[in-house]
Amino acid sequence: MDLSAEVYACCEIPWAATTTEGNYYSVQVNTHFGNVHVPAIVAMTTMSHGSGFGEGISPRAYEGTVNLFGDEKPEWFDRAEFCTPEALPPRTSVSLKFTLPDWSKLYLPDENGQPVANPPVFEDFYDCVLFAINQALFSAVEDGPIRVGPISHGDLIGDGLVRLNPAISNEPFYVRLPSTSPLGSFSSGRDGYPALSADSSLEVSHYEVSSSEPARRLFSWMRRSVLRAHRKEWAEAIVAQQAALEDWMHYLVCGIAADHGYTSAEFASAGFEDKNAAETFGILSAHLGGDPTPPSKAQKTVWRNRNLVVHRGERATEALFEEARNAALFLQDWSRERLLAPDIARRHPITSWIIHHANTPLSATTKSAIKELLEQSDVTSLPMINDQRTLEIFPARNISRPATCWGKGVKVPRPFG
Repeated sequence: MDLSAEVYACCEIPWAATTTEGNYYSVQVNTHFGNVHVPAIVAMTTMSHGSGFGEGISPRAYEGTVNLFGDEKPEWFDRAEFCTPEALPPRTSVSLKFTLPDWSKLYLPDENGQPVANPPVFEDFYDCVLFAINQALFSAVEDGPIRVGPISHGDLIGDGLVRLNPAISNEPFYVRLPSTSPLGSFSSGRDGYPALSADSSLEVSHYEVSSSEPARRLFSWMRRSVLRAHRKEWAEAIVAQQAALEDWMHYLVCGIAADHGYTSAEFASAGFEDKNAAETFGILSAHLGGDPTPPSKAQKTVWRNRNLVVHRGERATEALFEEARNAALFLQDWSRERLLAPDIARRHPITSWIIHHANTPLSATTKSAIKELLEQSDVTSLPMINDQRTLEIFPARNISRPATCWGKGVKVPRPFG
């Protein structure tokens, strides 16, 4: 039975995606439906470049103040810059086409046998569409100095519309690609500043582990923070920076758990996904060693600044964002440096490998073995290959040295000897 479906989707996003030399761009990209890779063709047409929009004083504002009350023309009038009434906000129409490998799980039967939407699978479906658009944007600017994205529901101008045509019936039907109300100044309509590459923020590891959800989520928050910062949306940038750092720490914990031989089921049952940032940092400091005080202070700084703008109504400023960003980069650099220490890398070869790849201080045989394992399996579901103690002994937090969980004189199991 052929459960595939042709998918056509169209939506609008609030910036000019293509250059002034040409307002049309199309590209084939790879997206994902769950963990299944899906090729897609994406076309983007810039409807408005946003020139002059949001810049200067609105003529309507002048008419509603100075002219309305019959005041004399202010001295600053001749120096003021007025935006043109016809200036439109930047916007791009995006359309894409791909084949969904299996659409049958989008709907489930209710107690009366009638199909109802299956929210988790629909979220995967929406992610498939939005990620394809995101990749097309990256492709459009890969030869230039700017980066945009990632695309989320909040980036859409109104709802998008998706056409699905199942092969089994050849009867198309339509569903909405929902938009959500964006936060803060994101809805201001300003053209903002182009987002430079994510190299100026947190960086993901050199070795992408398959298309695993932690890696995708990490990329998403890192790029989102960069985008918001370059658009001077400081509150959103601070929140995204904290989320990126938390996912960075979680990403390392995934590697550490694999180094200790835990399967994905054990990882989930132990509640690692639900641990807060302090507990996650406790795990890292336990395994990475060194002086935990400076990175612990950095982690708390990022979390504090996030709470200031989210819970205490603090006015988000560039200085507050820079403080959070610098603290996050310090913690990342600290974890990278610790994983370059030979004794730490030897105890945690997979974690060191996924962060430093070829520069890992491991033997050639160890590197070859790790590469083979990572090409075959998810980092959180690798077989028992390192410290094979039970899950209960895995340190939760506040253990200062890696030797505490390994014990003195313990030999690293092959092939990591």
